[in-house]
Amino acid sequence: MVTVVVTTYNPTPDAPRFKYATRCIEAFDEYLTPRPINIHLTDDGSPDTQPLMRMVATHRISVTTGNHNGIGASLNRALKHVGSEPWMYTTDDWLLTESLDLELPLWLLGPEVGYDLVRLGPIHPNLDCRTKFTAGHGWWLDVDSRYGFAFATRPFLASPSLVQKIGPFDEGMNAYDTERQYSNRCAGNILVAAINLAGPWEHIGEFEVGDRDVAAAAFPDGKGAS
Repeated sequence: MVTVVVTTYNPTPDAPRFKYATRCIEAFDEYLTPRPINIHLTDDGSPDTQPLMRMVATHRISVTTGNHNGIGASLNRALKHVGSEPWMYTTDDWLLTESLDLELPLWLLGPEVGYDLVRLGPIHPNLDCRTKFTAGHGWWLDVDSRYGFAFATRPFLASPSLVQKIGPFDEGMNAYDTERQYSNRCAGNILVAAINLAGPWEHIGEFEVGDRDVAAAAFPDGKGAS
């Protein structure tokens, strides 16, 4: 069974990130196959977690939270719940807009092919790719992980081998630095495929938290961790 890991952080009670996450979770219920799937929402220490508890009751999801320490800390907490199964990742503002069948990506991660990561779209520019095809499964892109953002925190499906090879995510960084550091560590060390160039996703909302300074947000008085 696939666990869908969704990272979220709502820095103030009136911020809309939990609303974005709710829309995305509802879209998984409508569009994502094959079923069943688990959905795990991992929160980066939002000050008001009552909306998370309401989401658990309404959507039958699981939730983890902890100290505000960046998206890497959220991912590391969530991976303790994933176990030895493939896991899918999105942030709370990538909305699935059409049907997405994980049958091909799951096959690509399996022993017959052995990819560590399958990007589900949208892909980044300036990647080196080869088109691949096999009867019975169809087309995909084989991505050379040595160049560009072959790994990225846009929607993907991962084998447990990803973290086994690369290790846990960096903590205490903003989202952009976390993504860049992990991408650098993956370069030339993992096998990456992609099944979509752009869709079927929409990046929703205008309230960004990816460039927030984690230490400054966690310790606004400037004293830092004790």
